[in-house]
Amino acid sequence: MAKFTYLALMLLVAAPYLWKFRDRNLPLFGNNRSALLAMTLVAVPFVVWDIYATEAGHWSFSTLYTLQFRIVNLPLEEVLFFIVVPLTSILVWETVGYLMRRK
Repeated sequence: MAKFTYLALMLLVAAPYLWKFRDRNLPLFGNNRSALLAMTLVAVPFVVWDIYATEAGHWSFSTLYTLQFRIVNLPLEEVLFFIVVPLTSILVWETVGYLMRRK
């Protein structure tokens, strides 16, 4: 069960985005391309850096808490981190801005 810890955490963090990204009342609706572009601009350099740091032995990922599936020697969950966190952050930023403007 511990193998699913990191994946479960990523799914919990992704839940608000997956639940609300198509909500027509929020400003993110219709701007998914922009959100994906922003996520890509953040994810690519950090994934490259993560690959380098892992290969150089600066850190590692426990097989106890991650699945065996790897993408360029990174656990699937680590790659998902760099997708989920930026998208969810954008959703929170846009939603808070929208709610503040409504006041």
